[in-house]
Amino acid sequence: MPDVFEELDIATTATKVAPGAAFGTLEIKVNERIDGEEAAGTWYSYKINITFAPDTALVNADEIAFIQTVRLVETASGANKNPDEKAKKRQTPSATNVDRLGGKKHGWYGIKDDGTPGTMLTTWKKSAPATPATMQDRASWNEPNTTWQFETMVVCRSGTDIGTVYAAVTWGFSVGADLTLTEQTPTVTNKQSTEATTAVRKWNDQATGSPFDRNNPGQTPLPALR
Repeated sequence: MPDVFEELDIATTATKVAPGAAFGTLEIKVNERIDGEEAAGTWYSYKINITFAPDTALVNADEIAFIQTVRLVETASGANKNPDEKAKKRQTPSATNVDRLGGKKHGWYGIKDDGTPGTMLTTWKKSAPATPATMQDRASWNEPNTTWQFETMVVCRSGTDIGTVYAAVTWGFSVGADLTLTEQTPTVTNKQSTEATTAVRKWNDQATGSPFDRNNPGQTPLPALR
């Protein structure tokens, strides 16, 4: 049974401290904003790095990683433009889903099927506390008139705090008819949105549902966010 008093302490810490600073130090860096050009056949792209160094006096984690959601829609109508058929099977009514490519087993951002971090990810570990958790994402396509919305959550992957969100970053951009990119200024909060919580629940429903609808035959559930 969860420790009720521990959960209350976590919630109190998150509501009383400046966004992103409740449990450590969060840093965001946008490395790339490139417009596309249809005539030249070039794609637009947007690259972001997010780093989190936890305050070890405030977290009770063995490993900290990231869960990310994405909403890719036509700007004018809000119609879903995500081409991934497996992602569509776990979307919320607003077309938000856990951001993992079709065929991936884990819902954790950048985690390979063997459970280890890929090249776009470094997890924080209690055994190596000086190395922060870091993720990089580069969104790129040639589809015009679209809006890309992401929510990246710093989450305890293992340890007593498992499922606890330490910080969340909402970011994204829109793309015009001429493939010109307009950035959405990243916004930091101490806790995830209701939409992100729902998207994680949808991932778990997919993981425990029909094998034919899963992202991967061995798709594993994520912890419930708190």
